[in-house]
Amino acid sequence: MCDDLVWSSCGKQNWGNRTCVYVYAYADNSITTGSLDADTFTFAAAGDSSGEASVPGLAFGCGLFDNGIFTSKETGIAGFGRGALSLPSQLKVDNFSHCFTTITGLEPSTVLLGLPADLYGGAVQSTHGAVQSTPLVQNLSSLTAYYLSLKGITVGETRLPIPESAFALRQDGTGGTVIDSGPSMTLLPRGAYELVRDAFVAQTQLYAPDATSSLLSQLCFSAPRRARSDDVPRLALHFEGATLELPRENYMFEFEDAGGGSFTCLVINTWDDLTIIGNYQQQNLHVLYDLVGNMLSFVPAQCNRL
Repeated sequence: MCDDLVWSSCGKQNWGNRTCVYVYAYADNSITTGSLDADTFTFAAAGDSSGEASVPGLAFGCGLFDNGIFTSKETGIAGFGRGALSLPSQLKVDNFSHCFTTITGLEPSTVLLGLPADLYGGAVQSTHGAVQSTPLVQNLSSLTAYYLSLKGITVGETRLPIPESAFALRQDGTGGTVIDSGPSMTLLPRGAYELVRDAFVAQTQLYAPDATSSLLSQLCFSAPRRARSDDVPRLALHFEGATLELPRENYMFEFEDAGGGSFTCLVINTWDDLTIIGNYQQQNLHVLYDLVGNMLSFVPAQCNRL
């Protein structure tokens, strides 16, 4: 298992001959350093709070020196990527799903491991909408991330003139579109973001104090009263074979500043040439990863009642 880490050493630096020391860096520049250990993990059985399943010998990192977003309040971070040390890989499950409750709520989110590789028994329609599926795209240069084929973005009733190549995975492994449970915000390449930003400025019936350099580098609008749903245009992400229609609360964030001013901000920003679909856009969305069929399925859901 030690050899599966990007950077590790075994039996060096006076840690002992059987100690695996690791350094792991995240995309946001957070870094954890510690030792790789193994123990028995016990999980609650789905749908039965009294049932449990124990799995011996699961490897995990014991973080000794952590820098970045880590705080003393977290119990830990569960890895769900495609790498050998992720939780699904070690459990050898064919699929997993998650359903994130609202960021402002107190209810816990649900993660399901190893259930049938469909949502709601393969039903085409759930009580909250249609179940849709899109292929997972393999990137040989990044074996842990989950890539999707994003084709375009609609703001309001306008499909934006963003070329598909802006979201596409290149032959050298750069670019592409990743769905990730870690980052909160969705990030777009600069050219695509500027078209999205300009469309929101043109179509939003609220005042934008500064459309190009707003609060926290996000596009924000002054909202002296709680904005009506039609004050902000709809947002849809078009994937290969599926369209994700986002509810307003999954792409706009409302808050008041210290001076009592009210704002609503677009929870989308720009980064580099990689597109990331963040967890804010996945609230109350049941997402299933079929690791064998290489498909991702999703459907709107009340995640606090799953």
